Amino acid sequence: MASSSNVNGNLVDELEEAFQSCIHALTKEESATGIDKDEIKLEVDQTTLKFIDLARQMEAFFLQKRFLLSALKPDLLLKEENFDLRQEIARKDELIRKHYEKIESWKNLLSDQQNYNKPMQAHPVPPEMRSMAGGAPGPG
Repeated sequence: MASSSNVNGNLVDELEEAFQSCIHALTKEESATGIDKDEIKLEVDQTTLKFIDLARQMEAFFLQKRFLLSALKPDLLLKEENFDLRQEIARKDELIRKHYEKIESWKNLLSDQQNYNKPMQAHPVPPEMRSMAGGAPGPG
């Protein structure tokens, strides 16, 4: 009877071989090998399906181990969740800080723009000069 680490080791090796086969099939050139496109496509499909199947087996293995760990040591699962939540809070705090920085820069930009426009509004252009400046003609 094979141990689980030996089975996992074989599965990892098989997954790596399947990945290498996929890469090899994808990088084959039609002209260099003398194989037509249909054969290359068939090989790519077969190697990809094998790789996906082995990846699913690997995922199932880790899910089984995760389930076993959560059943035997629930405190580890809580610690991991706690750690993940702390990381998420830190990430969101950083995002909020960046938003506040952007808000401040926009406030400063708007304040500068309002200060720039105030002198223009404090001394309005007389109607006679508007027509000279290319503005709308005054009454009269």
